[in-house]
Amino acid sequence: MTTLESAGQAQYTLSTDGSMLSIFIPVQFKRRGGRKMIVAPDGVVGRPAERDETMIQAVAKAWKWRQMLDRKEALNLSEIAAKEKIGETYAGRILELSLLSPEIVEAILDGRQPVGLSLREFAKGIPLAWEEQKVKFGFGG
Repeated sequence: MTTLESAGQAQYTLSTDGSMLSIFIPVQFKRRGGRKMIVAPDGVVGRPAERDETMIQAVAKAWKWRQMLDRKEALNLSEIAAKEKIGETYAGRILELSLLSPEIVEAILDGRQPVGLSLREFAKGIPLAWEEQKVKFGFGG
């Protein structure tokens, strides 16, 4: 077999007699919500976009709580946690989502977030620089 063309990491080969064409596309398998998904080298997922309602709700809470602080409806994170009847640590992790770049927030709302991205990834820390966020969370950059 001889290689005809290479596009990125994909390879197209043709048998010597020209009767068989083979296409090799390296893919990754990632888990999301307990399911395995196939991810192409360019990050495209082999399924339509899916909105992660849990992540969307968390981002919405983060912005609601940020507004509460800005409007002085709550003086600090402890007051927010008490009003919401949740732990202060959890409230702090969710509030950090208000630091996400507008591009990332829009992608989450549209269901275009990278496969495997979950709230757990954001809990590991969110960089302040938007370009660093894009790289860390798999949005390119």
